[in-house]
Amino acid sequence: MTDAPTAPVNEPRANVDYLAIDADGHVHEEDSLFSDYLEPAFRGRTAGWTLNADRNRRFVVDGEEHPPFPREISVRKPMPPESRIKVLDKERIRLAVLYPSAALVAGYLEPRFSHAAMRAYNRWMADWCGAFPDRLKFAAPVALYDVDEAVREARRAVADLGAIAVTVRPNPVDGKRLDHPDREPLYATVAELGVPLVVHESTGDPATAGADRYGGMMRPESYVFHHMVSHPFEQMMAAMALICGGVLERHPTLKVGFFEAGCSWAPYWLSRLDDHFEHPKLGGYMEGLTMRPSEYFRRQCVVTCDPGDPTVPLAVEGLGADRILFATDYPHFDSGAGPVNEFLEAAPLDDTARRRILWSNTAEFYGLSVG
Repeated sequence: MTDAPTAPVNEPRANVDYLAIDADGHVHEEDSLFSDYLEPAFRGRTAGWTLNADRNRRFVVDGEEHPPFPREISVRKPMPPESRIKVLDKERIRLAVLYPSAALVAGYLEPRFSHAAMRAYNRWMADWCGAFPDRLKFAAPVALYDVDEAVREARRAVADLGAIAVTVRPNPVDGKRLDHPDREPLYATVAELGVPLVVHESTGDPATAGADRYGGMMRPESYVFHHMVSHPFEQMMAAMALICGGVLERHPTLKVGFFEAGCSWAPYWLSRLDDHFEHPKLGGYMEGLTMRPSEYFRRQCVVTCDPGDPTVPLAVEGLGADRILFATDYPHFDSGAGPVNEFLEAAPLDDTARRRILWSNTAEFYGLSVG
């Protein structure tokens, strides 16, 4: 007796009613990234995710844990792509666009190591997603210490490895904001490649907004305060830099996402930026802008929402449903099971708005053809 024929594992399951595309999931990188893909000169500095004295999983570089989670948090084990597909099917998610964890943290570490970690992650991720290319996609992180290297890596990741976005941290690097002139070649390159630029924060960077208020970013007992502050405040400043600093004026085809900070900050912040732009004594300092800040955002930008955020309807009212993408953040410690149902229960929206946020907006932002 032979088994009944089944669809290729890469294909969506016919008996699953897919409701969403995940605009911002994550991976916990497997050991092979650090043992096989990371360049030999840097392998002695990290073994990747390691159990500490409390038996909690941490990313350890040069003997130091990053980020400084309190002991109550243990990072989930890395999973193979086959297991991630099972999660997607269980949650009725057709496709996930994935972002790093350890490699995201590496973006603020020592420059040579940081750039090497980006190169290794992007090669590893291309192979990891390549097991299920119709279900798993990835955004390529680049570090901003050396912008020429960031440009090279962005080109390689998109053209050769199949990345569908380029992602950067919002924090100042060497004291330079995202609107510093040195960043211009990267923005021009990403626009030329025709993929979005995604600004994505994580905790741990000493340059993060508010890092000095609670004794320094590396204090585990202060983690909760840093986590609350860093994501939305850094995204607000990133939006201000890219819009009011003229980056979107100079690169009108560049699509930009501000991820993992919720969405309801954006209407307030854009209103405040508009107010200053229109002020007769202050607006002139935003040199070169030809539109109100909110108009640049509407033309080129999106934000993500958390599954259980009850303020999503406020953001829909202030931004429009077409500027918001659904994201799970899975498998990070603050993500949970049932994100699609959680979104549907928390956000009373009409069917058109729900469909846009759960599916259409993400497909359009990334240029995906997803049936």
